[in-house]
Amino acid sequence: MKPRQLAGLFRDLLALVAVYRGREPKTSGAEILPRVAVVLGSQVLPGGRASKTLDARARHAARLYVAGDLDLLIPTGGVGDHPPSEAEVMAHILRMEGVPEEAILREDAATSTWDSAWLVADLARRRGIGEVRAVTDPLHCVRTVAAFGEAGLAAWAEPVYGSPMWSKPWSRRGQFVREIGALVWYRTRHGVGLRSRR
Repeated sequence: MKPRQLAGLFRDLLALVAVYRGREPKTSGAEILPRVAVVLGSQVLPGGRASKTLDARARHAARLYVAGDLDLLIPTGGVGDHPPSEAEVMAHILRMEGVPEEAILREDAATSTWDSAWLVADLARRRGIGEVRAVTDPLHCVRTVAAFGEAGLAAWAEPVYGSPMWSKPWSRRGQFVREIGALVWYRTRHGVGLRSRR
């Protein structure tokens, strides 16, 4: 691992520890946050049912839209073990929560956070979108923001504290350990911090 990657990894690990201890994930610091949000996918259960994590993320995004904080929602996530795609399941929840179809732009091919970053960045570029909010679990925000930045799309954390991955202490500890491994993997495998190409 190159020195720049090591410095970035150290910075991300410190940010992850801070979030785990209750500090808000880093946002843009801008007075006005982006009016476009990417909703990161999670598990779809048998029968096309949303997992509690997926449901929490989608409902959080819907509340922001209904409150007038967002103009466009981009649910992202492909088909996992059970169809339909994560994006399709989230789009259904968004519509049920009052988000109109024209405010939903699905990305339903991604199979990882890394894929979501690159595929959504491509969609965003074609629509002239330069920054987004990343709606996901608080601990996942650190890696998500880094991955989107690597793909060339500025992303600000929009943590979902209602997610069971955060609200249940055992799940939170498990996700914390998993995110440490994922951050190391992203730095070594994908060269995050070196402006790597897919």
